Amino acid sequence: MFELLCKTFITNYQHTEDPEVRERYGSVFSLFSIGCNILMVIMKLIISFISNSISIRADALNNLSDVGSNLATLFGFRLSNKHPDADHPYGHGRMEYVAGLIVSFLILLVAFEAIKEAVLKIVNPQDLNFTYSTLLVLIISIGIKLLMAYMNGKAGKAISSQTLKAASQDSLNDSLMTLATFLSMLFYRFSGINIDAYVGLIVSLFVLKAGIGIFKDVLDTILGKAPDPELIRQIESDIMKHESVLGIHDLIMHDYGPSHRFMSLHAEVDASVPIMETHDMIDNIESEILEKYHILTSIHMDPIDTHDELTNVLREKVRAKVKEINEAYNIHDFRMVKGNTHSNLVFDVLIPAEDQISHEELKKQISAKAIEIDPSYRCVITIDRSFV
Repeated sequence: MFELLCKTFITNYQHTEDPEVRERYGSVFSLFSIGCNILMVIMKLIISFISNSISIRADALNNLSDVGSNLATLFGFRLSNKHPDADHPYGHGRMEYVAGLIVSFLILLVAFEAIKEAVLKIVNPQDLNFTYSTLLVLIISIGIKLLMAYMNGKAGKAISSQTLKAASQDSLNDSLMTLATFLSMLFYRFSGINIDAYVGLIVSLFVLKAGIGIFKDVLDTILGKAPDPELIRQIESDIMKHESVLGIHDLIMHDYGPSHRFMSLHAEVDASVPIMETHDMIDNIESEILEKYHILTSIHMDPIDTHDELTNVLREKVRAKVKEINEAYNIHDFRMVKGNTHSNLVFDVLIPAEDQISHEELKKQISAKAIEIDPSYRCVITIDRSFV
């Protein structure tokens, strides 16, 4: 069925690196999910009133909130590919995140209403109206949700979309919650004990947790979440395959929505290589990253003197001294300015983003370590924080 939908509605569906194809994937499988969820909302609301089941009603409201999530995904994919304009030169990709924030509030509202209704049913219990048609609807719903989990998961993997992967996981969670409702109905049928309101409360709490999770994920992205470490490792590996690149630092990535990412970094290069030759290599690297990862990249060249033996030895000695303070620290842009009475060691120190150490205190510690190498050394240090 997945292949059938792709072949029928997505032109050149195998070219998943194409932004147009990516948008079509998002649209097709969002519409598929919307249709499935609307069908389940209608079925479950009808059955919930027939059976007087609060847990089925809560499950129906959860599916209704899923429709909102699917709509946000649909519009997010379509708007993210809208051409930039004078007011939005970085594109409109972040509209998906704004829509996700709105959806999270809707999910939380639905969850609070369902919790309130479940608590009222616990305080004032009512009998269930058991029917086998109710069980049939729940079984069909579980099957549909498992199908949605499979379809969205496969589509998310095909285009590397965290949004569709999250939709897949959400559908899998929903199938488990519907299974809990199904078991509570069976329990009532054979024991006569009504635990429906308690199951409804549990289902509502799951919906609440999902809403909080979506809100946190979207808010983290809007605030500036760190990029995927595996993606950074792949990019760094590709860049370091170029023999003339000696090191990478100060890598920063800005996320303006799916397929709208911008990156800057510093590449250390051999100062003895002609600048036009190095510049040509940097241009090639930027083009490779854009083609492979669809990330517009700007690379700053840092020339390194690799032929001065004293500088090379001192660089490693200072690096070792810095790591004595904290193994997570590192240095870059190291150079030596020699003088008659003393020599300046000029370099940057990279520390983790979460490190709380005082910059002045760290500079004092490193300067003291440098004096251990030679009392005539003075350090000129710039502290950098890691953005990845």
